[in-house]
Amino acid sequence: MRRTRLRAALLLVVATALGGIAYLTSRNVVARRGRTLEDLGKDFLPQVAQRIQNFRRTKVEHGRTVWDITAKDAQYFERDDQIVVIEPVITFFLDNGARQAHVRGREGRLSLHGRELEGITLRGDVVVRLDDMQLETDEATYDRASDRITSASPVTLRGKTVELHGRGMEVDVGPQLIRLLTDVHTTLHGNATSS
Repeated sequence: MRRTRLRAALLLVVATALGGIAYLTSRNVVARRGRTLEDLGKDFLPQVAQRIQNFRRTKVEHGRTVWDITAKDAQYFERDDQIVVIEPVITFFLDNGARQAHVRGREGRLSLHGRELEGITLRGDVVVRLDDMQLETDEATYDRASDRITSASPVTLRGKTVELHGRGMEVDVGPQLIRLLTDVHTTLHGNATSS
């Protein structure tokens, strides 16, 4: 009789343990099944609405290209209406496409207003090429409303016969005017002397 009670008690303990395991397993399976692919993506990129490799965006107005932006990678943040781009290259088409200005950097942030570009902030090894001139700085911002590229960082401007160093710059893209703002040092090449 004693063995029968021991077996019954042991069988009851095993049945209770198996029932508990089955309950916890089914609860876990149901909890996981409710997650969609979109829910899983939110865990990895909480604010990113879209991620694009080999990004390209072009502005065409009245049948002509105004500007073109390409990047290795882009992440669109819908809440901020901004696109973060890696290794961006921006080309501005001037004089109805006869001339071009190129701007590149390691990383950029494009600010949008709906589908329109409001501005671009570039950081890391920023280079602006305009005809035979090249500007180099650590950060630069393009504002569409003023059609101007600005920087408060140290700037180097190189041309065929001149090299300028200064702090801060303004580049009026349309009329192609370049201003170095402070602490400007000029070196002329060829028959000219350094000043």
